[in-house]
Amino acid sequence: MNTPLEWIIHQQNQKTEFERKQTEVRERQSAALNKNMSFQKPIPNMRDAYAEVCAKNYQPTQQEIEYQRFTSGQWIDNAKGK
Repeated sequence: MNTPLEWIIHQQNQKTEFERKQTEVRERQSAALNKNMSFQKPIPNMRDAYAEVCAKNYQPTQQEIEYQRFTSGQWIDNAKGK
């Protein structure tokens, strides 16, 4: 490295190599994260179970309504019946 131009080129090459290595590390980390976050088992289809629950048209007792109101702080027995 005798000339300033050679030094500048060397510095640019080092910077480029550093950025390439950073990109590789980020890609490896991202791949590992994606692998860890993937579901081990498929999510079950609950549509049939939900339809069965809706079909029964369950009406909670007054005691259940009061308990839910006490624990949630919400009015669950409003005019709509929900």
